[in-house]
Formats: sequence, C-alpha cells, structure tokens
Amino acid sequence: MRQTGAGMMGKGARGCAALLAAGMLLAGCSFGRINSRDFAQPGGALPAGSTVAVLPFENLTNHPNAGQIAADIVSTELYGVEGLRTLEVGRVRSRLSAGKPAADTAAPASTDGQPDAAPLDAQAAGRTLGVDAVLTGSVSEYGYQHGLREEPVVGLNARLVRVSDGAVLWTSSQSEAGRGYFSRDSVNNVAQRVATRMIDSLRPVVAAPVAGSNSTVTSGGAPAGSSPAADYSNDLHRE
Repeated sequence: MRQTGAGMMGKGARGCAALLAAGMLLAGCSFGRINSRDFAQPGGALPAGSTVAVLPFENLTNHPNAGQIAADIVSTELYGVEGLRTLEVGRVRSRLSAGKPAADTAAPASTDGQPDAAPLDAQAAGRTLGVDAVLTGSVSEYGYQHGLREEPVVGLNARLVRVSDGAVLWTSSQSEAGRGYFSRDSVNNVAQRVATRMIDSLRPVVAAPVAGSNSTVTSGGAPAGSSPAADYSNDLHRE
C-alpha cells in the first residue's frame, strides 16, 4: 500500500520534533547546575582603600591541594575589586607560618589534606597580618562526579570578617556542576566560574573609592617595617 504525501510529511514532522526535543534536552545538560547563596550585613560596607588578606581555605575534599587552589583563584578575582588592596598570597602564607609557635613552625599554614584540622581564627590571623579584613572559607567539593559521564563539580564557601571587631560582613556559598555533552569542562574551569560569581557578589560590600582620593593602607595597615607597594598588589586592571 503506497503512502500518501501527507502521511510521509506527517512522519517527517514527527521525526523532526523528536530530534528537536532530544537536542533541547542535551543542550539543557550542557549548561550545568548552579547553586548560589549570598548574604551581606546591612550597613557593613568596608571603606575604600581597605586591606584584605585571603586566608588558606579549609579543604573538606579528597583532593590534596583543593584549599590552596581555591584560595589562589579567589585571590586573583579579588584583585579586580576596586577599592580593596589585597595582600599577596605568598606573603599571607609566610607571615602566618612565621607567627606560629615554635612547636608548630614545621607545619604548613594550609589545612589541605587535613579534613579534621581546625580552621584558622580569622580575626587573630587578620591581626597577625595587619589587615582590615580577611576572607576565609572552605572547599566542600572539588573533583568529578560519576554518572552517565564524568562531571566536574566545585563547591566553595567564604565569608569576609572585619578584623577590628570580628564581624562577618558578607558570606557566600557557591557550587556548580560542569557542562555536559556539547562541551568538555574541567574542574579548574568550573572553579574559576564559581570564584567569579562569588567575588561579584562581594563588590557591593566595598564602598566606592572617592574620586581623586589616594587609597593607601588604612588603619589595619601593613605591619611595621613592611613595604605597602610590595605587599599589596591590587592596582591591577583587567585586560
């Protein structure tokens, strides 16, 4: 029995619709899954020119260097926040190590690979570093999830603590599972996007610089005997 032209067109239309639906499903899988929660203390803005240090992130994952990687990526993003002066991450680690009791100097200033280690006291660390605020946090996920295919997944938690009184001015929890079938993602790519969203949510907490003002070290300041120009590497501009 010969099929009429109308019947063939109907089957073709149904086939195209099925392919379109499958394509939309796969495209949806390619965007990944994002969870984002951010909170800021009302009226808790940092003055323009404030100095900030990113402490080593507590590593709650099985990846041996996730805490250090996360802190480095977050520090890089923080350099782009106008109105903040960020203490260079290498100096943060060396000063925290130098400030430990003699019995602890052999231990690194990072909690990487030590899921049971107590996190640093943010306010005390900020006083040691001589900064106005510290950004501290943890890595809850860093690696690949196994399902229909491997998906990179990253979870970061952070908070900004004012050193003068220990007040938490801002906190953020961000996670993302990487994109799916149409693009190959890496853990570092996902971590970069997570850190970018996190620091973007921090920008409103920083007071805008006053035009013509000289944003140097504020009351927290750099420790005596140090060079602000060498320690604070912020006046960087995105290319």
